[in-house]
Formats: sequence, C-alpha cells, structure tokens
Amino acid sequence: MHARNRSWAMIAAAAFGMLGVTPHTFAQTASLVPVRKPSTQNTTIGQDTSWTFRMKPDVIVESPIVRLSDVIVPLDPNTPGWPRLARTAVGLVPVDGTPMQVDRDRLSKVIEHTEATPRTIHWVGSNRSQVHYEQGNPSRSQAVQQTQYRVAVDADTPAIDLAFAERIIRWIKQTIDRDDRDFQDRYELTIDPTQPAMHGLVRARGIQQATFVSGIQEGEVVLRVVSLGLEGPIEAELVATIVANPVAIVPTRSIRSGVRLGPGDLTKQPIPLAEWDDAYYTDVSDLIGTESKGSLRASEPIRYGSVGKPTLVRRGDLLEVRVINGAISVTTNAKAQCDGSESDLIEIETLDPRKRLVARVVSSGLVEIVTRAPRTE
Repeated sequence: MHARNRSWAMIAAAAFGMLGVTPHTFAQTASLVPVRKPSTQNTTIGQDTSWTFRMKPDVIVESPIVRLSDVIVPLDPNTPGWPRLARTAVGLVPVDGTPMQVDRDRLSKVIEHTEATPRTIHWVGSNRSQVHYEQGNPSRSQAVQQTQYRVAVDADTPAIDLAFAERIIRWIKQTIDRDDRDFQDRYELTIDPTQPAMHGLVRARGIQQATFVSGIQEGEVVLRVVSLGLEGPIEAELVATIVANPVAIVPTRSIRSGVRLGPGDLTKQPIPLAEWDDAYYTDVSDLIGTESKGSLRASEPIRYGSVGKPTLVRRGDLLEVRVINGAISVTTNAKAQCDGSESDLIEIETLDPRKRLVARVVSSGLVEIVTRAPRTE
C-alpha cells in the first residue's frame, strides 16, 4: 500500500510540476498537433509565371469554332488561368471536311493576346495540330453550319472592313444589354468579325434588334440581327458563342474582421472571365461557420485566406488550463499570449508561478496540456 501511494504521489507531483518547471521535464503527445489548414495554390500570373503546353497532333471537333482546349493540354492541370484560357477561340475550321492547320506560333500569339501579363511559354510534343470538323448535335450544328456559309447579299456587296465589323459587334452587344441588363454579367458573348455573314451588314448604320434564334444557351448559337441601312432594313444571321461566366461567393454586405459568417451573409455572383481568379470561393458551404480574417467588401469575391476557423481564444484572455497526466487531471489558470482557433497550439503564461508554456486550444476559454506519466519500476 505504501509503494502504491508513493507511485500515485509521483504522478500527481509530475502533473502539478508542469506549472513550475522548465518544459524539458515533460513531452507533449500527438494530440497537441493542430489540424492542418488546407494549402492555397498560388494562382497569380506574373513576370515569373511559366506555362508548359502539349500540342495535340490530330483533333476532331463538333463545332466550327476551335478553342485552345481543343488543340493543347497543359502539363500541369492546375496551371494558373487555364480555365479562362481554355475557352479562347483560335479560329474556324471548314465544315466541308478540309482540315485546319494550327501551329505553335499562332497559339502563342493567341495566349499572349488573351493574357496581358508577361509570362514564359514552353511547348512539348508536335509543332502543329490538324483539326477536322465532324457534325455532332444534328439540329444545332446544322443550324450553325448553314448560317456560317449563307450570305444573302448581292454579288457587288463590298468586303466589310474589320474595324467596322468590330464596331457592329459592339452595337449588337449594346442592343442585347439594352433588352437584358443582366446578360453581360451572366455570360460572355463572342462573335467572329471575319465570318461570311458579317458581309450582309456592310451597309448597316445601327442595330435595331438582336435575338438568339434558339434562345440563350451555352455554346455556338445563331444570332438574328436586324439593322437599319441606308436603303432600308437589313437582316442577317450570325454565328455567336455564349459562355456562362463563373460564379463566385460574395458578401451581401460589408463585413469587418472577426465576424463569423452565416447563410444570410453570403450570396452567389457571376464574375466576367477577364476578372476571374482561381482563388475565389465558389461554394457557400465552404464559408458558413468560418470567420473573416480581414474586412470583406460587399459584392467583392471572397478569396482563399481571407477567412478561417473561428477564433476561440484571444491574446490577454484569462484561460482555464487543464493538465492531463495519465489518469490525473489538474486545472489552473493562465493568460493567453496570442490568438488561437480550435486545435491550435498557443503560448500561455501561468499566474503563480509565472511560467511560459504551450497548450492546445480546446474550446472558448479552455486550453489543454497533455503529458506522459513518469515510469515506475
């Protein structure tokens, strides 16, 4: 009995001794390791950004419009900016079966034109791609194909100037925005100014109406345009491409630092492709219950790193310290020397005697130190 009491006394003394001895007298267990925060991938495109792409030697597409994702593949699937670059149009492939040749130099210029920020582009694989068109969706592809090659104009109609064609496209977009003010926020509209049907608008002096024949849907669509020309109304059908803008999560109001986010604080908002950043949150469920780590502006996309786990302990808080040594549990008080969230390791200072220790945050106002019980022979 005497030996047993002495053993328990040794264990209790070790637990109490945590509050008055140097840290080398105890060892923390794995339970003190905080939960690892998910890493945030760097998506900034700058002077030192390096991209590596592989050319596809032979490509078959179901749409006359060829995009970067049809002819190249990034070696790194997490290449910064790739979701936006992938949608960039490269050119039109003939639908009569004639293949289109696309080489590296052409694609490099397309990428540089799309991204104004300098970067280095590396290429692997073949020097060029050969693209063939095969009709996919019968109803939709046929409508696009027929429109692409139907030019209902007189034989003496002059060729349209490219700068004037770009101006007509701006008129068309303004007309669409006038009838649907949210269209520009929800979608990106692309119209090839070199398509044959543009020649029908060479005498246009404004756009009265622009409607999508089959309604608004992603992909290639037929756009019917009505213009007022010098000699009367002009009607043309153009091929356009609609791409839905990605959606980010934004605050419904301005939020200061240290606020825990709830469903009423968040909403979804389309972001133009030119302004998109892969560091934006896209799922509301990832943000509910988190805490703002800085000021969040209303309607501005929330980025990774701007929120985190709620802070349970703040610097200067008076804490309850629970020291666990085997079957013995001892409590005392201390002051927090820094902020901490659940499972974080923080530095604390006991009150009497004054000692600096490291503890794990358990809950609001409670931290824990776990030690190994001393061996007994």
